[in-house]
Order: sequence, then structure tokens, then C-alpha cells
Amino acid sequence: MKQSDIAKKLGITQASVSQYLSATRAGGTKVTERFPKIKTYADEIASRIVAGENKHEWYSVLCKACQDIRSDEEFCRLQKVASNLDGCDICKKD
Repeated sequence: MKQSDIAKKLGITQASVSQYLSATRAGGTKVTERFPKIKTYADEIASRIVAGENKHEWYSVLCKACQDIRSDEEFCRLQKVASNLDGCDICKKD
């Protein structure tokens, strides 16, 4: 798929897609190498998008991925450092 098509389906810009694909998002870290479950979720979502599922069908996988990833304390620590987010509580557990 073209980056512009991916961006349209995800509701983000083509530039964001390019940054995600080149790993320049999140401080340039290869997050998928440290957290392989992210790649697993991304692969499943990508397969569903390519198969023509609409966003309401694959959003459930995205929601599950976010919940799983946000509960990983090491990922949270890495994101705070990469994003320079002092006082961030977005991963705060309920």
C-alpha cells in the first residue's frame, strides 16, 4: 500500500506514516526490537487493513494493543525518556 493510503485509513498524515516506518518517531528508537509484541499487533492490524476491513473491525485489535502496551512498565519508562515527558501519567494504572 502507498503511505498516503495507509495514512488515510489510519486518520494520520503521510509524514507520520513515513516517520513510523523509518523509526524516527519515538526518538528514533527501534521500539519493535525491544518490544516485539508491538510488531505482532501492527502486523495483525496491517493484515486487516489490507484485507479491506473498515476501522471499526480492526480498532478492537488496536485497543487491545494499547491496553497491553500501556501496562508494560518498561515501555512506559522508554516513552517518557524518548518524549521528554516529565510528570507524564498517561500509563497510570487505574
